[in-house]
Amino acid sequence: MKIVCGSKERDTQAKVILQDGEFRYELQKETLELPDFLKYAPLCTGCCDKEDFLYLVTRDYKHPIVVMDQNGKYVRDFGEGLFQFIHSIFITKHNTLLCADANAHVIRELSLDGEVIRDFGNYGVPSDSGYQGNIWRDMHREGNIIPMNLPFQKDWSFIESIKTIKRAAEPFNRPTCAVETSKGDIFVSDGYANCALHKFSQDGTLQHTWGAPGIGPGKFFVMHSLWVDKKDRIWVADREGNSIQVFTDEGELLMYCSEGLYQPSEIWADDKYIYVGERGGVTIFDYNMEIAAQIGFYMSSLMTHGFCGDSKGNLYIMTLSQDIPYSLLKLKKCD
Repeated sequence: MKIVCGSKERDTQAKVILQDGEFRYELQKETLELPDFLKYAPLCTGCCDKEDFLYLVTRDYKHPIVVMDQNGKYVRDFGEGLFQFIHSIFITKHNTLLCADANAHVIRELSLDGEVIRDFGNYGVPSDSGYQGNIWRDMHREGNIIPMNLPFQKDWSFIESIKTIKRAAEPFNRPTCAVETSKGDIFVSDGYANCALHKFSQDGTLQHTWGAPGIGPGKFFVMHSLWVDKKDRIWVADREGNSIQVFTDEGELLMYCSEGLYQPSEIWADDKYIYVGERGGVTIFDYNMEIAAQIGFYMSSLMTHGFCGDSKGNLYIMTLSQDIPYSLLKLKKCD
């Protein structure tokens, strides 16, 4: 009898290449050397600085922001006690961090050492968008549509609560992301319990708010993230609305895309392309707002919650999923 054994090193021997046209990436996992106390911390999102240090947001409330070097080695962490529910992170041109705290209803600006500089919004005070966070439990208790023999369904509850939003309200009700333009203006997606996109001046003055509940051009269902490209156009990822919308910095709608997407979750751009991380893949737009490439497939492991890139064109996907054993997936750009 012949006994055959497969290689225990197969995970490192085999390569997974994702390609669409000239866009070619090697899918890599386990690229981080985290200390033991962070190895199983879910990663929510992240961003890279000019030196390609990776600032990761975790769901470990003792270590909410973790800094990794270019080789994936742990450098430091900070932010304990500063957040209720940090959802996004963005490095400004002044080397500060803009962090959306969805549960505290603020955008908190920090130094790179973790010192609080200022807050946008009223800490702990949500605006009135009509949002009803407990609607699922109310429907369940009343026997309205939801079977009463079902236990609590977190995802279903989330969608039912989003349906209760009636208006684009003032800042903030569970904001999801904040970014800065080249002019210093700050844009905020107010998307977990609101349907509003807000524009602030550099001094924190609210200049403009727009949006409406629903799905379609100019409307927002779950505005999960946004990005500013080199032309200062505002790219918005509406995840459960399954769309990408592009606006001028004054709110004029320039582009709407909702076909062939896998629930856009977060956006990043370089000088050539705009990259959209989705639940199952990545869609890449050129600066003419045309789709240049799409990689991934329905229900693939590229389940994006957070997404960013570095100066070498590598892409990073933070899955925040209990069903996928890797919190960070790296798409290494192939030459």
